[in-house]
Amino acid sequence: MERKIDKWLLEWKNTENKNPVILTGPTMVGKSYSVLNFGKQNYENYIYINLEYNPLVSNLLNKETNIDRLFEKLCLLYHIDGKREDTLLIFDNIDYYEKIINVLLRFKEWNQEYDVICIGNNVIIPPKNTSYVGKIMFKKMYKMDFEEFLIANNQNQLVDFIKVSFDKCRKNSFHAVALEYFKKYLVIGGYPSVVNKYIETNDYNLVLIKQHEVFKAINNYIFKNYKGNTSKILNSINSVPIQLFKENKKFQYGVIKKGARQSEYKEPIEWLKKSDILIKCLKVNKINRSISSSSDDSSFKLFFNDNGLLSSQYGIDYNSILDKKWERHLDAILQNYVADTLYSNGHQVYYYESDGKAEIPFVIQKTNGKVIPIDIERRRKAKNITRFTKDNEILYSINLSFDNFSKRGNIKNIPLYAIMYL
Repeated sequence: MERKIDKWLLEWKNTENKNPVILTGPTMVGKSYSVLNFGKQNYENYIYINLEYNPLVSNLLNKETNIDRLFEKLCLLYHIDGKREDTLLIFDNIDYYEKIINVLLRFKEWNQEYDVICIGNNVIIPPKNTSYVGKIMFKKMYKMDFEEFLIANNQNQLVDFIKVSFDKCRKNSFHAVALEYFKKYLVIGGYPSVVNKYIETNDYNLVLIKQHEVFKAINNYIFKNYKGNTSKILNSINSVPIQLFKENKKFQYGVIKKGARQSEYKEPIEWLKKSDILIKCLKVNKINRSISSSSDDSSFKLFFNDNGLLSSQYGIDYNSILDKKWERHLDAILQNYVADTLYSNGHQVYYYESDGKAEIPFVIQKTNGKVIPIDIERRRKAKNITRFTKDNEILYSINLSFDNFSKRGNIKNIPLYAIMYL
């Protein structure tokens, strides 16, 4: 399946004096598959090294300081022609090798001809004031967004129509078709193995089984990598569907279990956030020049990194997702979808609350400093967002719904499926 990372990797390959790449992101989003497919299609040779299961290579990386000799030994070990000019080195699961940064710096400083990509889930990206800046590239990859989902379903032309409608804020002639695919995406989500199962079978029961397999794989990843109390971290993640089903979706420790305290669960939740398994949406009750400086870390909502996983926990299928009986579930899934999409686009997500009542589900701040409130209304009732915009001198706001594109004053009405372009 075509992924956005494919284009980025190809541009990287064609860059002169390229830096080694560290590709990070949540588990199960297709990082290894994409890099291996890229190596197969664009290089004469590639060497794939999984550092979790190959202690021999880890030992070799520790001892061999000469990069040319290291490359020759890796070629011999993996039975690869030692033509370094068209060979890609892939180091996977670098989380299990703490000294990988030093190895990459040696590659960068020794010879510009080596192409190296590293893959990890929870790699600590060094601060900008370190010696790594300008020598190593860091790129983050997430699961498939709605655009990639459409492309996987051979809807490239529909993608073009949505892009044009978003850029010009004008009606999409194929809005009804886009909504049908969007309903599917809400249920299926963006994990590649799940999307592939749907494309292969068009069977939502098999899709659900695959979603449960992904959820189990995420739990196994937690068991393998989390060093604290695993019951507490699993209780935290398992409480999210219940937290989001509440009318007030603010995270409450008492929902995890009776008597649960912040001191017990703060660290597990931060680990889940750091691992991009959960998304943390902080509260703001006033807007300063910088939203982050006015956020309240003690009040937050938690979302899954995939709306399909949440749908699978509720047991919703494609045919019934818009039925009235699922209305509260749909509200949770839509908020989860918006939070995940915004976060995957590089936005820190916040929600606005005034006088104890959540008024605006999402607020973001773009790199140019502009604050954008984002409401979710299925019938274009935008009273909250209108008041917020006026009180905080916001230039424009966004109202998301199942309706087509339109604009009223300083409110842009955008279909939910198009938020991926914000």
